[in-house]
Amino acid sequence: MSGLQKKETAAAVYWWDPTRIAEPDEPHFQPSWWQEQDRVVGSSTGRNVAWFVQGEQGNMVLRHYYRGGLVGKVLTDQFWLESVEKSRAMREFQLLQWMADEGLPVPRPCAARYARRGLIYRADLLIEMIPNSRDIFRMMTDQGPLDSALWQSVGATVRAMHDKGVYHSDLNCHNIMLDSDNKVWLIDFDKCERREPGEWQQANCERLLRSLRKELTKNDSFGWKESDWSAFMAGYQGTHAA
Repeated sequence: MSGLQKKETAAAVYWWDPTRIAEPDEPHFQPSWWQEQDRVVGSSTGRNVAWFVQGEQGNMVLRHYYRGGLVGKVLTDQFWLESVEKSRAMREFQLLQWMADEGLPVPRPCAARYARRGLIYRADLLIEMIPNSRDIFRMMTDQGPLDSALWQSVGATVRAMHDKGVYHSDLNCHNIMLDSDNKVWLIDFDKCERREPGEWQQANCERLLRSLRKELTKNDSFGWKESDWSAFMAGYQGTHAA
């Protein structure tokens, strides 16, 4: 990948984009270091904490990779050893950089770390933070329904991702963002990949629809209506008015 820098130390392998961050080292992937520098500007409140930090070239999101499921209750953040290129952070780094270069609205990756110890590794990723953005789940919870034009934009953005052959393994209302200009962004590409066209494209849309219906059953104030899906599909299919 163009512009990608790499280095290996006794403790870890690092990848980074020098236009986004100066050469990173171990402290850059430790929230405590950013706190000591007084450069933490926020954090997420999801299943696993992501830290928003102030970098030299702009704000970034620091995410540590955790395991899910029953195995995750034991190993937490430890993954069975595999090559650097196939590791969680490095795969997501490569995919994000390719998508951004292709013009898709995703955050650019800044740096990734692969730390091996024995037969396991741990991984971290730094990506650019999308300014003045909120996920559509939070927007619909706090502000009510999105208008049809926004749903059409969401549909068109998902279609653009699919047309590039990108499968999103967890497409839901928490990883679709809108910025202050109502531009749609897609995030969270862990375990995602490029694929040939197929049934997965429809299944991806159905997964998003299930997530919207699920949130509505959990929260009466969630601003989702079944009629919104028609607007999404009009955007996805390119049948909305220009």
